[in-house]
Amino acid sequence: MNKLPKSNMRQVAVLGLGRFGTELTKALYNSGCEVLAVDQNEDRIYEIADFATHAVATNVAEESNLRQIGITEFDGVIIAIGDNIQASIITALNCKEMGCNYIVAKAQNPKHARVLEKIGVDYVIIPEADSAIKTARLLTQPQISDIVSITPDYSIAQVSVPDVWAGRRLAEMDLRNKYDVNVLIVITKGGVNSMPSGDTTFAAGDKIVIGGMSDSIKTFADKLAKM
Repeated sequence: MNKLPKSNMRQVAVLGLGRFGTELTKALYNSGCEVLAVDQNEDRIYEIADFATHAVATNVAEESNLRQIGITEFDGVIIAIGDNIQASIITALNCKEMGCNYIVAKAQNPKHARVLEKIGVDYVIIPEADSAIKTARLLTQPQISDIVSITPDYSIAQVSVPDVWAGRRLAEMDLRNKYDVNVLIVITKGGVNSMPSGDTTFAAGDKIVIGGMSDSIKTFADKLAKM
């Protein structure tokens, strides 16, 4: 079961600079994170240098090298090693045994993912599978712009507010009783309302972040599609 971090990540180490690791490094850096990018390939280190706070060429499957780069000092470690499953597993095991704060790892397939989960990796990603699932949801439930599974049964999703809700108050919608979902955040053009009350009034273009059982969120999204 994937676990979300307890707080925002400010310092992150990305181990492995294939396509996934490279794009992730850039995204984190552009988000304001301090990013240490690591790969054995010196050419990749050279290519990523402008998109990382620090870049180091070393073999992260060696525990001594992980200690040398101070891996336990980071808020999070992302193991983005490409096709070398053995190196991925060894690196994950070393990071876990060394006491890294939060570990994310890329898996090649479900079996690889299960091994990483058993080691104790906090969040496992299968990029192709995750992308396929998101694409399928985009096509079948375009009302949901993003969704995160907190547990196998409970999710948090970002949903666009239907135009017909414009001018109506949150209390009027009675979403908790009608659909068994809770509105956690309202996102407007003017900013974020992190504590919406029953008097919160919707406008066209607003988004809401809702929490609820995964089946309830799906039912709610299906209802929105008909509005």
